[in-house]
Amino acid sequence: MRQPGLLPDVVAADAISVSPVQVSRTDDGADRRQSGGRARARDRLMDRATRTYAVSETLSHARGVENLVLFIDDDLRETGLALGSVETYLVEILKLLEAPKMTREEVHALAADTQVLDHVDMLVETLETLRRRLAKLASSLR
Repeated sequence: MRQPGLLPDVVAADAISVSPVQVSRTDDGADRRQSGGRARARDRLMDRATRTYAVSETLSHARGVENLVLFIDDDLRETGLALGSVETYLVEILKLLEAPKMTREEVHALAADTQVLDHVDMLVETLETLRRRLAKLASSLR
């Protein structure tokens, strides 16, 4: 059981959309997955900070939006991390409810964990910033 207020830095989220997976055959004829397209939304959000990615044709023709897109990428990552932290809290509650036995102290510890509220506040804040920046991007496009 996790201690109240302690959340992992990154939590895997389910895929929002799936990119194709490359498969090759080994010498014995078995299929083998190769790294390549990242299927999980969280991975793709985090990858934009360190990997090159294709720029849409619309953005390539827009002037002066490069920094704005970088800020939008940062907002996406921060929002994803906050969402992951809230998800972790919900999963802990689910594990507790599904456990064969639970103690009053365990239930109280989760109920008293106010750090999840900080993550919800961060989620709201980053979503507001993200929406504001997207509106600014929209006004820059023709």
